[in-house]
Amino acid sequence: MKKIILFSASVLCFMQAKAQQDKNISAWYQSQVLYNPAAVATGAEDYSIFTNYRAQWLTVPNAGMRTNTLNAEFKIRDGVMGRNSFGVGISAVNDQTGDAKFMTTSVSIPFNYTIALDRNNKFSIGLSPGFYQQSVDRASQTWENGWTGINFVTNANTELSLNSSYATIDLGTGMYYQHTTRNKSTFYAGYALNHLTRQKIAFSFGGDKLYMNMVVQAGADLTTKRRDFHVQPSMIFFRSGPSYNFTAGCSFEHTIKEGSEITNINKSTNVTYGVYYRHNDAVVATIGMKVKGVKFGLAFDANYSKLSQATSSIGAVEAYFKTQLYYKKMNHRGKLR
Repeated sequence: MKKIILFSASVLCFMQAKAQQDKNISAWYQSQVLYNPAAVATGAEDYSIFTNYRAQWLTVPNAGMRTNTLNAEFKIRDGVMGRNSFGVGISAVNDQTGDAKFMTTSVSIPFNYTIALDRNNKFSIGLSPGFYQQSVDRASQTWENGWTGINFVTNANTELSLNSSYATIDLGTGMYYQHTTRNKSTFYAGYALNHLTRQKIAFSFGGDKLYMNMVVQAGADLTTKRRDFHVQPSMIFFRSGPSYNFTAGCSFEHTIKEGSEITNINKSTNVTYGVYYRHNDAVVATIGMKVKGVKFGLAFDANYSKLSQATSSIGAVEAYFKTQLYYKKMNHRGKLR
């Protein structure tokens, strides 16, 4: 039993430092607002809903992690014909791991303002207030015996004097830049700082504080000579104190059926696939499809780190679903198009 607990603890420590550091999913490029409040509602759509399920470390005893993510984004035009806009959303992440049911829940309300610098360039700045909560099932944390300070107690619960949960406020901020070329290729880059409050990990009176989390993201959607084929490179870098996470790769998008660009009445149908590299952790393969404004897809992490023998190289399996919707547009007579 002790070996299982110690092995699971080592897995979780390694995982926190190298793999699932803070908010991190393999389909991160599908919902940038997860890391940067300035990116909320900066896409072509007027509003969207993104949900993601991730199962990680499935083959490791008592250390599997389940992560659920939900993001919703809404764009509010600044004036009827204005090119500037407000963005507001909600972002919620909940994960649970181990037989002690260690759970983290993060909920935030990101909002931003996007300024059209000219026809080809946009700049956004955002803020993300929210709350951060963690809990653990103390009753399930048992050893064969426990030291009370005087003697050993068989099957005693460990550290019952510690808090089983705590909750605190959280705050993040960021900036986001977009550039569109004449051939409709787009580029983006973002910089964000999360956990600005550096809240205390309050399971005990002497708890440490969370490190401030820095996120740098960049990518592009490149139009090729073939209108039905796009190349989409992207990268993201996290740093939290001494630990970091870097992921980079490329997706390829094929348009099976082209939709209308102006009215958005006819929706396009696309197939995407890609490969990403997570430094010192995994190679990620992704595949997805977009049908009538609805995206869905899968991702698989092939783990190659020091834990690959325990995981059988199965790092994680992930599924996502995203809707991209537009407000009904009016013609000059006031009728719906």
